[in-house]
Order: sequence, then C-alpha cells, then structure tokens
Amino acid sequence: MWKQALIALSFAGVATAQDDGWKKLGEERGIVVSTREQPGKQLPSFRGQGEVKAPLLQVLAVVLDDARSKEWAKDADEAEVLRRIDAHTQVVYSRSHQTWPVRDRDLVMKRTVAREGEAYRVRLECIPGEKPKVEGVIRIEDCETEFVLSRRDETTTYVDYRVRADPGGNNPDWAVKWASKNIPLDTLKNLRKQVAKTRGKYDLDKLATNM
Repeated sequence: MWKQALIALSFAGVATAQDDGWKKLGEERGIVVSTREQPGKQLPSFRGQGEVKAPLLQVLAVVLDDARSKEWAKDADEAEVLRRIDAHTQVVYSRSHQTWPVRDRDLVMKRTVAREGEAYRVRLECIPGEKPKVEGVIRIEDCETEFVLSRRDETTTYVDYRVRADPGGNNPDWAVKWASKNIPLDTLKNLRKQVAKTRGKYDLDKLATNM
C-alpha cells in the first residue's frame, strides 16, 4: 500500500517534462523542484534549482563546511571528515537523529570537488567501510548527492542540487518522508539563510587557492 503512496506523492502536481526525464513538481521562492524515476531504485531522485544571492566561493564555502552543516543541511545532525584523500577528495560521515520509533540513520560518503570553468561540482556518494556501524543506527548504503554551483555574476550563484537515497529499514513513514519535494526545497531555502548568516566568516582567497 505504501509503495503506491510513494508513487502518488512523487508525481503529484507534475507539470512539464524537463531534460533527461526530469519532471517539474512545482516552484516556490524562485526554486524549481523536479523529480525523476531511477531504474532499479525504489525511490526517485529529487532536484532543486535556484539562485543564491552570494558570490560563488561564499556558497562553496558553506557547502564544504562540515562543522556547521547541521545548521542548515536537512537531517545532518552530526557531520565530520573521516579522511582526506587529497585537496579535492574527502571521506565524510553524517548522522541523522530521529524520533522514536524511527531509528537514527547514518552514512559514510566520498566527497569530490571539481572545478568546471566558472562552476564547481560537489558530489557525494555512499561508500562501504571507513567507519564501523553503530548499534541501533541504520546505515544508509545507497545514496548520491550533488551540488553544481555556477557563477551568475559577482553577487549571485546558481545552485543545481540533486539528491537520491534509499534510507533502508522497513518504516513506510520514513520512506514517504524521503519521497518528498520538500527535501530540495528546504535545502536551498536553508542554504540561502546560511550563506547570509555566515557572510564574511570564510577566507575566500584561501579557498580559491586550494581549489
């Protein structure tokens, strides 16, 4: 029964087809939210696209700040870098605390940062190992997240955010929660707030040199 609910939720309000199978769910505060079915996956991918009023490097600094990610990243109650592979690749850990009876989730991801002209692509993908599983916590083992940050002008950055994850477990309410357009919408709205909150608190010249 709940699988049918997932499908209905995923496609409710679909308007027009976008590129590569993306279908628009809606738009709020200049943020366009879309979804796309993933062959062989139980849950679809979600996408949020919109502008952030801040320079490109300022937005990148916020996205890469693991210590403060819990202030804005949805369900990232704990976050840390487990290992730095090189200047552009790290292994990171995140944990989401839930209210009983839903069990906490955590995940270990490989994060890569690539510069593409006047844009940066930050990609995170779940990987096995690196950190022992925590008793009583469900480890998310299948996930992909991507931020593509593009320079519009000196004060504006365009953000293309995509997320797909199988939260595991057998709690239908948790699965339905993931199959929600609120994930990318809330992420971009919170990113806008965090960028404004942290303006002037990062060494952007150093970040540019490292990137």
